[in-house]
Amino acid sequence: MKSSCKMVVLVGTLILSAFMVGTGSAAEEKVVFNKDGSLDRPVGYRGWVHVGSTVLPKGQANIIDNIPIPTNEIINTYVKPWAYAAYMKTGLWPEGTTIAKEFVVLGEPDEDGTVHEMYFAGLCVLVKDSKIFPAQTGHLGYFPFGHQREPYLDRAALADRSKCSSCHEQHASDQQYIFSDHHIGLRR
Repeated sequence: MKSSCKMVVLVGTLILSAFMVGTGSAAEEKVVFNKDGSLDRPVGYRGWVHVGSTVLPKGQANIIDNIPIPTNEIINTYVKPWAYAAYMKTGLWPEGTTIAKEFVVLGEPDEDGTVHEMYFAGLCVLVKDSKIFPAQTGHLGYFPFGHQREPYLDRAALADRSKCSSCHEQHASDQQYIFSDHHIGLRR
């Protein structure tokens, strides 16, 4: 009898543990940086909350390497689910917020005028961490994984302030330095 009770408790604990894995709490999803300060490309970001897309017209400089793009592109923006829920509830981006922006090349309109996505063409990630980025505006770090077809870089170094932060300082200072007003999915 004692061993069957222990077995029930053990099985119950295992089931509860399995249920709790991946529930999306900030503690479970802490961003881990490499010893050199770089960041590994996040896994599963396309499954995060998609908060909106931005169309970049041909010839506009992209935000990863500031080179004019040869075709129209879309930037799809994804936010880790727990950070999205916290922002929608409070209007504040919590510590550990991770946002991915993925670029997609658009084809020319077909005979019906429909424009289709052609291929993924770049990835950059923003992370909010006051311990890692105490001197960065908004405690935000920006990591470019390349503006090219997949595969992207496996690891990215922190981008220089002039590449990303200065634009956020100039145009999003009233939004905790994150362009929340650019994304329909972040309207509160």
